[in-house]
Order: sequence, then C-alpha cells, then structure tokens
Amino acid sequence: MGNNTVKQLILGLLLLLMCPLSSYAQVETYEANYMIIEPSGNQDATKKQFADLIEIVKENYSSRNLFSHQSPFVIVPSIKIISEKIAGEIQVVKVVKLEIGLTVQGKDDDYVFHKFKHIYTITAEDAQGAISKAIRSIAKEPKLKTFFKESNKNIVDFYESNCATILSTVKVNIERQEYAKAFDYLRYVPETVSCYKESEKIITKIYLESKEENCKRLVQKAHAAEANREYKKALHYLQFVEPTVACYNSAAELTNKISGRLDEKVLRDFEMEKLTFSKLSDLKKMEIIAKEIDSVNVVINE
Repeated sequence: MGNNTVKQLILGLLLLLMCPLSSYAQVETYEANYMIIEPSGNQDATKKQFADLIEIVKENYSSRNLFSHQSPFVIVPSIKIISEKIAGEIQVVKVVKLEIGLTVQGKDDDYVFHKFKHIYTITAEDAQGAISKAIRSIAKEPKLKTFFKESNKNIVDFYESNCATILSTVKVNIERQEYAKAFDYLRYVPETVSCYKESEKIITKIYLESKEENCKRLVQKAHAAEANREYKKALHYLQFVEPTVACYNSAAELTNKISGRLDEKVLRDFEMEKLTFSKLSDLKKMEIIAKEIDSVNVVINE
C-alpha cells in the first residue's frame, strides 16, 4: 500500500471521528414564549388591520406554538400615520407616509428587549387603504425575518447579565416564604443561561416547601367549584393534590363527595390525569400549579 493511500485512509478516519463531535458541539437555540397584545386607546388602524398584522408576525416565528397568555414577554404592534398628501391635481389619490412597528417588552415593567420599525410611503385612495397595503408588504420585509432571532438573543443576554441579581433576590423571597414570587423570577430563565441549572434546583426547593400551601389553595378552589355544582371543575383542581401532603385528607374527602355525582368515565379520566401529573418533574408540576392557583405575577426588572 502506497504512502498516498495510507494518508487518504488516515484523513478519512479523522473526518469520520470529527463529524459526530461537531454535531454535539452545536449550541442549543433559545426560543422565547411571547404574548401579543393590541395597543389600547385611539389608533390609526382598525382592529382587523391589527389582527392581520399580528397574524403575519406569528407566521414569521419558527415556533408558532410559543404564543400564550402566560408569557412575561409581550409584543406590542404599532401602526402610525406620519403624513397624508394629495397626489397630483386630480385630488383622488393620496400619498400616505406611515410607520409599522413592533416592540418586545416586559409584561409588567415595560423593559424593552427589542424594537422593529419600518416606514412606508404608499399611494392609495385613503389612509386605511395605505395601511392595508403596508401590512401586506411587511410580510416580505427582511427585518421581520430576523426580528425574533434578535429578540430571543436580547432576552438571553438580559438574563445572563442579571443571573446573580435574580438568584440573590429569589433566595430572599424563599427566606420570607414568598414562594410564588420566587418562582415567578425563575420560571422563564432560558435553558441556555449559565444559572439555569441553579434555577431548576431552586424551583424544586420551592415546590417541595410550598406543597402544603398549594394544596390548601387548590382544595379551596375545588370547594368553591363544588358549591356551584361544577363537579368536573372541582376534580380538575383536585388532580394536582399529591398524597404526601397533610391536607390530602381534605382533598380525598371532597373527591369522595363528588364521586357519587359523576359517571365512571369522568372518574377514570380523573385518576388517569392524577397519575400523569404524579410522573411529571417538579419543575413542570410547579409550572402547572402556578397557573392553577393564579400566582403568576411576573416582574422582569425591578
């Protein structure tokens, strides 16, 4: 076998070895969960035009399923008329200058993560026609394609630079038994941030230390539903009560009381839901319970 052949074989083996390593070296991409809200007050655009713009924005995010009412990251669209002028002597057509913008900010503190705006000069019969044309045009705007990428990056950078502050604030919350507030600080820490693992550990601690209080609040909600004869709703709350807590007996008594008023299929579904919940991680359990007991009050930047 010649030297050239040996060299080619060695090179081939090295390439084979390097390929799997390069795949493991890929960095996980963070994709935030967003909430889109229509601006309040008097607007230049109609509700339908805002709805059309919002739909285009959603279509440009690779993760369309990451839009919910639970997110602390809010996208606020804006449509503003800058000027209107008559085009030519016929005075039938107008030249309208307008701006379409998007702002990503904190839901409660208005901290701005990213902004996008584009100015259009459009000829149309009136301002509303110009707005509709601009909305159709923005779907092809290159900046819109990178809007979410830049926003996600800025969110990660924000959390990375504030890791120490977030963790120290959370520890004070836990010492004061302010578990819901502590969880709200931690629940949206991106997985790509250096303090994510520590955040997970703290969330587990929060979950374990707040089980009893969560149980009481869930049972209270279940009692209220039962009093209104909303038996399925009552069972919905009770499925999240675990047998290891002291208040479980109260939950079991209420479950037995309700059971006689529902058919076997509903009860079987209830038991299956309980089993599914019991197998979840502490992090996922805490996320679900936080939604059910209405303890979500996220403040991103204090």
